[in-house]
Amino acid sequence: MPEIEAYISKRDRRTFLIAEKESIEDAATRQELDGERRAAKEIEVIREREREEGHRIREKANVLTASLEQGIKKLEPGIQDIDQKIEYLKHQEKIEGEKIQFDDESVKAYRDKKLVKLGILYEDEFTIIKLFAVENDRPKNRWTLIAVGNTLLRDLLDLTHDYGLPVHIDTYKAIQKALTHLPTLEEIQVYAEKRWKTLMHAEGVMYKGVKERYLYTINNYTLEDFKPLLEPRKVADQDAPLVFRITRYDSTQEYRLYQGFYYAEKEVEGDPFDYIEVDNMLYIRHCRPEQLRIMETGNTLFGNWWSISIRKDSRGHSVFTRENWEKEIAEATTRIDELNSERATPIAFNPPEVVWITPIPDEIFSTPKF
Repeated sequence: MPEIEAYISKRDRRTFLIAEKESIEDAATRQELDGERRAAKEIEVIREREREEGHRIREKANVLTASLEQGIKKLEPGIQDIDQKIEYLKHQEKIEGEKIQFDDESVKAYRDKKLVKLGILYEDEFTIIKLFAVENDRPKNRWTLIAVGNTLLRDLLDLTHDYGLPVHIDTYKAIQKALTHLPTLEEIQVYAEKRWKTLMHAEGVMYKGVKERYLYTINNYTLEDFKPLLEPRKVADQDAPLVFRITRYDSTQEYRLYQGFYYAEKEVEGDPFDYIEVDNMLYIRHCRPEQLRIMETGNTLFGNWWSISIRKDSRGHSVFTRENWEKEIAEATTRIDELNSERATPIAFNPPEVVWITPIPDEIFSTPKF
């Protein structure tokens, strides 16, 4: 039948065309995958080269910083000694007139449990520690020996403070520690009696050292001795020139250059040693000039704002200098204007305003090349 022959011919032709289409698609898929594999290999080669370069840079930097680390370590003991003396003298003022107190009734057992007072483990003019035996909910070792105490020197000590003790303590106690768990009260009492002088030995050694240094300090020094370290350094205007002024949307800050650092206008918060005072204005040490960077931030894809920030950030691609700043502003302005010409909602571009006051030599911004 002609219809049958035509049908067979059409089916054969369709089968051929389908196979031809699949063959082309398979070839495209293979070549696409081959291209992706080649690209992946090329990318991996680039990444490996990048890793090697990063490792090389970091190794060179480590060589330079190693000697600096040694210099820092040599300076630390002397700095820490003075810092500790100041801390002790400030603490003396804080606790002046206070007396160490401990109310036994502030320590109570839970529910129907028993609590037995075993006496004073340690006491001096600053500290008192008492021992208690208390029932717990353990199936075997049903009694716990605990030490509870307080000290006026708590802010100077790294104290043990156990949580989950089987007692309720009404008022804050700086010292709370479970010493052992035993089956009976009698065993707890024997344990405490035999080890009375060695209980909390490590804490005792630490406490004795701190107390000795504290007493030596308050008996030989006053805060007046360290007055230059307790207030901002007074610096003449010519020794800390005003280099620029940055006005952001919510504030204006002046920056001065002193001893190789930028100092930003700010009220004292924290260590006064980090501040200078110039013409009755206070400035905090901010960063080295080469560390202050220009960074672009914003969202023009899903948002409609863009800005340029000035901050200490190693990711910033250019150092904050007048030349770099004016270049960044000009390029960003051109780019935003071009984008705005094609947008219904314009992009808001509000970078900080910078007023340049005292020029800075280029060598100030030098950084090592690796």
